[in-house]
Amino acid sequence: MLRGVGLLLFGVGLTWLLTVVLGRAVSRRGFAFWVWDRSGSIGRILIAVGFGLALVGMAQGASSTTGSSLVVFGALLGMAGIWLILPGP
Repeated sequence: MLRGVGLLLFGVGLTWLLTVVLGRAVSRRGFAFWVWDRSGSIGRILIAVGFGLALVGMAQGASSTTGSSLVVFGALLGMAGIWLILPGP
């Protein structure tokens, strides 16, 4: 249980760090509009890759730590992809 919570917190922290770093890099370089215009395509790719990683992780079995890490990482990629394809404000 403690290991799962630690893995979840690590995933959330890593996602936050990547979001901040990439967000600043994209906004300073002027690529924000490029990413925004292609967010639907990028989101669909992230969903497909996340789903594939989760399937590979599930195929490795529940006792494998690599398998559970792949499932968590795949779920995070899928959630990021869903967020990108949602309609804007």
